[in-house]
Amino acid sequence: MPFAIVILAAGGSSRLGQPKQLVRFGGKTLVRRAAEIAIQSGAEEVIVILGAQADAVRAELGDLPVKCVINPNWEQGMGGSIAVGVKAMEPMTAVCTVMLCDQPSLTGDHLGRLVQHQAESGAPIVASTYQGVKGVPCAFDKLVFLDLIGLNGDEGARDIIRSGRYRVETVPFEGGLIDIDTQADLDQLNLE
Repeated sequence: MPFAIVILAAGGSSRLGQPKQLVRFGGKTLVRRAAEIAIQSGAEEVIVILGAQADAVRAELGDLPVKCVINPNWEQGMGGSIAVGVKAMEPMTAVCTVMLCDQPSLTGDHLGRLVQHQAESGAPIVASTYQGVKGVPCAFDKLVFLDLIGLNGDEGARDIIRSGRYRVETVPFEGGLIDIDTQADLDQLNLE
């Protein structure tokens, strides 16, 4: 089943004070690390949504087989970036997995498990779960694509997941709560 991964990497990271996409962790920028993980998952297509510092972020991905797409309204929030990513996918795509670039515990295996669980369960949505939270990365069947394309602003896909219109299955993601939003988050990760 052809699946695509959309990496949300357009934000300005106001709480961090610099675009987190370009922050180095483990010897690589977060956006490059995320793109490499997405490629390792076996996705037929990896789409990276750019906005803040688009040229610098694109330069980090130059030699990787990814499609970079600009969200001209990136400052309005991640909903628009999800919509731009889904619109940019190849028409035969059956599943879209949406991920962020700031979850250092994420692996290509986890992304693959989301898509595999979606195929086996037939659930329109398969979310990662960590400490009772259903969140990203999240795999969406093509039945949900129109709802994703309709997103805008800062709403993201959380409302679609919680709406009750679609059956939602989950795959445990140990370390899913660890992300990089502030300098303190980054400092803590660098100490570990």
